[in-house]
Formats: sequence, structure tokens, C-alpha cells
Amino acid sequence: MILAAGLFPSTPRALDFLRRADYIACCDGAANACVDAGFEPDVIVGDGDSVREDVRARYADRIVRIAEQETNDLTKTFHHVLSNGRRDRFVILGATGKREDHALANLALLMDYAEEHADLIMVSDFGTFYPSRDVFRATVPEGSEVSIFNFGASYFSASGLQYPLYDFTRLW
Repeated sequence: MILAAGLFPSTPRALDFLRRADYIACCDGAANACVDAGFEPDVIVGDGDSVREDVRARYADRIVRIAEQETNDLTKTFHHVLSNGRRDRFVILGATGKREDHALANLALLMDYAEEHADLIMVSDFGTFYPSRDVFRATVPEGSEVSIFNFGASYFSASGLQYPLYDFTRLW
């Protein structure tokens, strides 16, 4: 579980991912909200500028400071978790909301992360994002909203959608 510093999960579905997590890696901007909600971060990654003093003192041994500014804290946290051998499904929470520029960047980065670790999803209070670099199959309940973002794919097919899916070259 990676918790980013966007909108803290509030829906039962999103919170359930957090409750069931056996490992919580927080971007430093998410650490305060994580602790305030009663969760224990296993690691806090970032430059440390967003962590309250009480949280910093309590979890000093779990803070990994990465000062470089070439990547955002979500990317730093993602790479830290990977480099420490975690290979289970990564669920990213808190990557949207608050700042739209951060939300768009995090969504675009999801495809980069999928190149390094294929088993990951990004969950918000409003939906779930599944990056796919190859074949992707999903069964969703009738009436569900489905959006597909094209990051360079050349062929699409789908069945059962309200509108036909066809080859297209635009992002969305």
C-alpha cells in the first residue's frame, strides 16, 4: 500500500484497502493524515518537509529522506518500496484530489510504474485505475462507468459497452 498526499480515502471501498494493508508506505505529505486516521505507517518517504513534528518524532526510525527534486514523492515512495523487495500487488491511494496538477501527473506516472511492476492499481474515492501494457481483461457490473486512456496502444476491442470501442489515437 502506498499512500500519497492527495485526498485521503473516505469511501468504504477505498478505506477497506487501507485497513487490509499489511504494509503502508506513506509519501511524506500523507503521513500526518495516515496517523490522524489511526493507521501506522511502515515507512515515510520524501524530503520530510510536510511531516508534523509529533509524527516526525514518533516515526523517526521509519523516515527515509530523499531530497532530490527530479521526481515527486509518489515516485520516490514507489521506487523505495520496490527496492526493498516488495513484489505483491501495489495499491496506491490518495493520488488524486486536492491539486489537479498532481493528480494528472500521478495518473500519467501510473503507466511508468506499470513498466517496473505490473501488478498495481490506483484507487480513489471515485474509481479505480488499472494500467495495462498488454492485454487487459475486466468484468464490471452492468451500469458501471468505464473510461479508457490511450497511452500509445494501437488496438482496442471490447464487448458489452454502451458505445463501441475502436482504434483511436487520442489520449482519451
